Amino acid sequence: MAYSITGIAYLTLLFAMGYLIYRLFQYWKKEKDTASKQSLCFVSLFGLFVLIATIGGLFFADNPLVLQKKLEVGAFIQALAFAVMAYHIIYLKFPKISPWFGFIPVLILGLIAAVLTITAIQFNPFLEPSGAINWGFPSGSITLFVSFLRLSLFLVTFIPLIIIFLLQFKNSEDPHFKGKTLGMSFALLFIVAGASLDFLLIGIFHLDPIWRDVAFIVCGAIFLITLILTLPRSPSKT
Repeated sequence: MAYSITGIAYLTLLFAMGYLIYRLFQYWKKEKDTASKQSLCFVSLFGLFVLIATIGGLFFADNPLVLQKKLEVGAFIQALAFAVMAYHIIYLKFPKISPWFGFIPVLILGLIAAVLTITAIQFNPFLEPSGAINWGFPSGSITLFVSFLRLSLFLVTFIPLIIIFLLQFKNSEDPHFKGKTLGMSFALLFIVAGASLDFLLIGIFHLDPIWRDVAFIVCGAIFLITLILTLPRSPSKT
């Protein structure tokens, strides 16, 4: 059984995601409102994605079949997470519009990206001598299209939600709520940064995957420290 730097990188992110999920669960237990439940839901989905990636990278780094299944399952988990985020955005910002108008289109696009990842891209993951996992995505128009589609789903869901949280932080006078929204803003920013780094470093510049893993480790450590410093320990109703 081989280990990988990629698994360690995802483990670093998993610590940060686990802390975030724990805090959001505390908020939901105290507030019992729909917004807290939705936040916990989509963050937990991304946490599940990171957990699967961590297990694959730590314990199955030399098993191409398991790594392939990780990519396939992860694509569907991300599709659902994006859809829940779109639902949450409509719920928060446009209360007169059904949130399903955000959920359904984003879910369809996410499922298209997931299905194309499985059926149209012949990827062949393998463990490099550096200890990083190379996912073996071939170059070509379909790979570029799917990469852009998945990155676009990240941006159209994360960026509006970051803006919403920052506006809530600015307009609120409740220190606990300000800490919560600021922490969520930073959390989403770090997730976008991680996705963008993966896309840019590997998809565009074709750098050695070890640089992606180093970037993930650094981002994960900063991510965790930032959450500890910004998310309040004693949430209150808002």
